[in-house]
Amino acid sequence: MDSDRRRDENQDADWIFATDDPQTLPTERLPDRAEFDRYAAPLLARRRAEAVLPPSEQMTTDLSDLDGDALRAGSEPEARTGAIPMIELDADGADGDADSSPGTTSGSEMPGTTSPLRAPRDQTYARSGTTPNAEDSEDSGRGVDGLVLPDRFKELGVFDALRDVLALVCMVTALTTTFTVAHSTLVDGVGKIAIGVGLVALVAVHLLRWIPKAPPLTAIRAVRVIGLLPALLVAVGTVLSDLVLSLPVLFASLPDGPPVGLGIGVPLLLLGAIIGIEPRAHEGYLPQARARRVARIGLVCVGIGAGVALLLALVMIVGRMFTTGWAYSLLTIGDTVISVLLLGIVLASALLRERSWYVFSTAAVGGLALAALADNTLQLQFAAPLSFATDFVYLPFLFAALGLMISRSFVRTMPISFRRTDWLVFTVRAFEFSAVLHVAAVLWHLLAALVATTGLAPGGTVLHLIDAAVCLCFVAVSLFARTSLLSRPAMTARANGVISGLILVVVGFLDVIVNSLATGAGAGLVTGGTALAVGIAVALMLTVPAPVRDEFGAPDIARMFADFRSRDSGSVSLLNQVPDVTEETARKKVFPGR
Repeated sequence: MDSDRRRDENQDADWIFATDDPQTLPTERLPDRAEFDRYAAPLLARRRAEAVLPPSEQMTTDLSDLDGDALRAGSEPEARTGAIPMIELDADGADGDADSSPGTTSGSEMPGTTSPLRAPRDQTYARSGTTPNAEDSEDSGRGVDGLVLPDRFKELGVFDALRDVLALVCMVTALTTTFTVAHSTLVDGVGKIAIGVGLVALVAVHLLRWIPKAPPLTAIRAVRVIGLLPALLVAVGTVLSDLVLSLPVLFASLPDGPPVGLGIGVPLLLLGAIIGIEPRAHEGYLPQARARRVARIGLVCVGIGAGVALLLALVMIVGRMFTTGWAYSLLTIGDTVISVLLLGIVLASALLRERSWYVFSTAAVGGLALAALADNTLQLQFAAPLSFATDFVYLPFLFAALGLMISRSFVRTMPISFRRTDWLVFTVRAFEFSAVLHVAAVLWHLLAALVATTGLAPGGTVLHLIDAAVCLCFVAVSLFARTSLLSRPAMTARANGVISGLILVVVGFLDVIVNSLATGAGAGLVTGGTALAVGIAVALMLTVPAPVRDEFGAPDIARMFADFRSRDSGSVSLLNQVPDVTEETARKKVFPGR
């Protein structure tokens, strides 16, 4: 895999739709010296006769040394120089004297033989088969789609801007959505104050950075950290308060509900505070080894906290068998299994530094965070208020892990790339993710069908058994598509992957409709929502990215899949068939005559 990455590192290591330039590929036979000289002689002669490129794009080219007769005959320098000569005209419109001085002008004061260089032609690289050059990507003053940004914003990176926008949206949503269900004036008041201070800090750091001509970068970084620290402390304190108040009632039946109850506002506030508290690159901050070590330690602490919450949930489940009943404990076990699998995938991908799983799990949890922003409208099951006294609390740990994983300190330690073969890897990960979680969904539906016999589960026994069969079909389709992508011929594998994605989309959508009408549940793992999202993602990853192109510029799906499948096993080379003659060549041989 390393050798394959090094081989096309200069081609498209950081560009999604780039491809090999056919003009840079080696030919079957290199020209000899005589052929090269015959080819280069007229080019060198023309170059000596033409104008030399100016030292700057903003200067003009002096063509006074060129032959005036040649200019009038229509000969001009090569267009790649950008220097197009302008012919002097008499007052009557005729050509001027060829012997006239280049500095003389006509009555209209027109310069004689100079003209400004042409502006570079705008190019699009999306599916063109070419890679953007460094000078194109560093074009000063030109933004996305020709949008020209002021010079003061040239240091603002897209990654930092998106993280600030996400932090702002998360904190505003935390201010307007369910924070806790305890109806505590103190907790809600402190939370709103902390959110307000954090919002003011996010706005203040940008005003201080972009309005003054000489912004105080050290003070800006201090304002960002100090302003968002109360929001972080309030979110962590709310989680700890629910934990402490839940300890005395772990074995109680809780007819009045949980003591605090963490709404979706607490995880969103935690996510926004973690994302926003890290200083940005345009504020003069560059993560060093200490910052990267702190980010990794933070992920370890999140994993330890999730493990402690799991142990408390297991204790609570056992205790509720004797106080609340076995039906409640069975449903809680099913929810816990799903949550533990999701948390395990995310934390393992980050701590083990598995690149493809890291990218996919970050995207999956990011989708959950975006869905949680609309929780008031969608009434999502996974974003319902939880408590340590009633269930396994996982959303604060999941969103905290997401905030650390997309921090600048952690991202700089991950070798992330989006080459075309990487999209096939992410597609395989999507099918694996679907298979693992839908197995957990089958277990949940079986437990829910058993609980439905007592009338305590939403929906009936028959509905849950049908949903279990549907989730089992999702598992079969995901495993079939994964096997096809790894072993079948290229065209067949791609077709099977797209068809499997469409099946997940259609059946998942129908499952969401049926469950929403029968039980009033939103789109979730056990109701087809995950299959719908995975199917859409898979179909896009298999069809949108441009395929690898051959030396003639034509799409080559077979080569793309061959590169993808050789990542783990290594590229096949003819050198593998050459015998090792090292020992034979190193052995000293005696001349036969002696």
